[in-house]
Amino acid sequence: MRRRGRELSCREQGLIDGFIKEVCRASNCSDKGGDLYQSAWAAFLGVYRDSPSSFYRDGTLGWSRAYRAVWEALKRERVASRFWRCGVSSLDRPVSGEVPVPRVELLPRVELLPAPRGSFQDSVCFHDYLRHMERDVCRLAYGLIAGDTKEKVGADHRWAPGYIDMTFDKLQSKMEEYWEI
Repeated sequence: MRRRGRELSCREQGLIDGFIKEVCRASNCSDKGGDLYQSAWAAFLGVYRDSPSSFYRDGTLGWSRAYRAVWEALKRERVASRFWRCGVSSLDRPVSGEVPVPRVELLPRVELLPAPRGSFQDSVCFHDYLRHMERDVCRLAYGLIAGDTKEKVGADHRWAPGYIDMTFDKLQSKMEEYWEI
């Protein structure tokens, strides 16, 4: 049976909180009290739980391990949250005020997202599928979803015209594979 460790004192909690805030500041994390901050606390407590004695006396070993763990947790959480922050816009909307064509018509034979009243599960699966594509194909897909043309996405990433067409063809074949699933 595993013995439960002692509770952290208010002073220790304050020291740990200050430590985590410093790591957050050093990693340019502006998420005060949010998910990033909570994952940093969880990472710290994971290191502390494994070896609480390494934080006492000279304590450099425990604090340096905690710093690395918190830094990695912030990095992982940022990558995960960046994916969900990108947002999803409807393909039924026009491309722009000047072009009244719905976005869905830009990619013939391929429906990228479920109907607006569909379940979120299809959208989650779709975005997961996109994330596992080649990097440039994924960039092109998200650019098209955002309403850009393939030429604008290519210009933003400084792609050659032939490379843009090749990447678009790859995206189209991947979307056809997705549609078959």
